[in-house]
Amino acid sequence: MFIPLEGQGIVSIRRIIAIVRYDGETAIYLRNGSLLATGFRPETLGKRYNAFRKEARENAAPLRRRTGGNRS
Repeated sequence: MFIPLEGQGIVSIRRIIAIVRYDGETAIYLRNGSLLATGFRPETLGKRYNAFRKEARENAAPLRRRTGGNRS
């Protein structure tokens, strides 16, 4: 799954190794050694992730029903 950032930016949760709040910014450390900075607090990133996941599941439900897939 993904965490929506500012604008059209997103980051895969599989790429993240740490989220650290420091001096008014949140640093997102990635597995490849790079760093993303965001103004969102870690709590807000969690809420955005949960909302994105919920919307994705709701959007996938009709397709799952048509194809007979299981919810996983």
